[in-house]
Amino acid sequence: MTGYPNRAKGWWITDGWKSGRGVGGNYSNETWSYSWSVAHSLRWYLENAKTGLTAIRVQSPSELEIGDVILYDFQGNGVIDHSVIVTSMANGIPYIHAHTADSADRHYDYSNSLAYTPNIKYYFFKIDDVFN
Repeated sequence: MTGYPNRAKGWWITDGWKSGRGVGGNYSNETWSYSWSVAHSLRWYLENAKTGLTAIRVQSPSELEIGDVILYDFQGNGVIDHSVIVTSMANGIPYIHAHTADSADRHYDYSNSLAYTPNIKYYFFKIDDVFN
């Protein structure tokens, strides 16, 4: 993880999230980077990171492997709305787990989701196996 303590830099989380620091059990605002918790920020991090967690954007879902990342722009407006990690592959098709509506081994295309729109755009990222 890199960029701590600047929330706008890098990709990181601290152990402060475990303690539930803050009023009423709310988490402290300084426990994770934007790219750790905001899908749109994760896109920009993955496209630009040179150290730590790095990735390369690929064009086809069949190029992905377990542990790679798929980002969703449901409206097709350039704003990333959701992110998932590939948890299995079958015949070149990624399957994912999701928590918005809990699901396991869901087909990556979200065509059976209420969030799906005909304008959906996918961003496929292969996570580098070696961290700098």
